[in-house]
Amino acid sequence: MRVDFRRAVRGCWAVGVVLLLATLPAQAQTQADRLYLSYGLSGGGSLDAGGTHIKERQTLELRVPLPPVVVGRTYLLPSVGYETRWMGASAPALEDETVEWQFHRIQLGLTAVRPVAPRWLVVTGVLASTRTDFKSSFDLSLDTSWVAFAMARYQFQDTPGLGLTFGVVALWPFDRLPVIPMLSLTYNQGPYILEVGLPRLTLLRKLGDTVELGLVGALDLQVLRTRFDPELQALNASYLRETQVRVGPTVNVHLGRDLWLSSSVGLSLINDYALLDRERESLNVRGLDMGPALYGRVVLGWRPGRPQAKATSPSPAP
Repeated sequence: MRVDFRRAVRGCWAVGVVLLLATLPAQAQTQADRLYLSYGLSGGGSLDAGGTHIKERQTLELRVPLPPVVVGRTYLLPSVGYETRWMGASAPALEDETVEWQFHRIQLGLTAVRPVAPRWLVVTGVLASTRTDFKSSFDLSLDTSWVAFAMARYQFQDTPGLGLTFGVVALWPFDRLPVIPMLSLTYNQGPYILEVGLPRLTLLRKLGDTVELGLVGALDLQVLRTRFDPELQALNASYLRETQVRVGPTVNVHLGRDLWLSSSVGLSLINDYALLDRERESLNVRGLDMGPALYGRVVLGWRPGRPQAKATSPSPAP
C-alpha cells in the first residue's frame, strides 16, 4: 500500500508538538498552538500542617518549537522552553514571616516523527528538564530530569479531523511511576475542537473565525528541589512536589496573523503538596493538601492555519 507522504508531511509538525505538549506540566491552550507565552495566577490557602499559609502562586512560561530538520522521511523537531514560578508561605513557627521561592525550569527536547502508513505516524523523543532556584548548589543528577516517549497516531479517514494517539512515557528519576501510559483523542472539524486525554482536556466551540468558547482542564505536576528550613532538613526533605488539577471556562480571541489570546478563569480542584527525600520517596507528612482555590491564566499563542490541499487537474482519459 502506498503511503500518502504529502499528507503525512503536513501532519508531522503538528503531531510532534502534540507529543511535546503532552509531556509538559503546563500546556498551550490547544494542541495546534506552536509557540506560546503564558502567565498564570493561582490563589493561596492554608495547610493543616503547622498552620502554614500558602500565598498566591504565579507562573510565567515561554515555549518555542524550533524549525524541523528533515532526514529522509524522518522529521526531527527540536524545542526549547523556559518557565519561572513564584511561591511563598508563612507559618506561626516562622513568626508569620513570609518565605518566598522562585523556581526556574529550562527544557530542551527532540522529537522524531515518521509516517509509516497512509493513516499512521510513529513518534519518539526525549526531553531534558533542569529545575533550580539558583540558590542551592547545582547538581546535575538531582536537578535534571529526563522524559522519553514512544507514540503512534492513527488518523481516522472516514471522520476528518479525528485522530487517536497512544503510547508510553518513561520518566527518570521518578517519584511515583517510572512508565506512564498515554492516550489522547483529538477532533477538529467544523465549529468544534475536542481534545481528551492526559494531562489535559479541551472542549471548544467556534463562533465564526475570531472567537472560541469552551472549557479547559489540566493536570500540573511539579517536583522542585530547594533549600528547606532546619526543621525540614532534619526530616531529610530535599524536594517539594506540587500537584494541581485545574478546570474552568475559557475564551479564545483571534488577534490576526495567526495570533490568539486565550483567557481562562476557573478553579484548582486539587492543590496538594508533598515532601520528598533525596531519592524522591515521599516523607508521608500529613496535612499538606490546601483544598480548592481560584486560578486565572492568559496565553498568547501562535496558531498557524491548517494547510489546504492543493487542487489537482484531472488526468486525461486514456
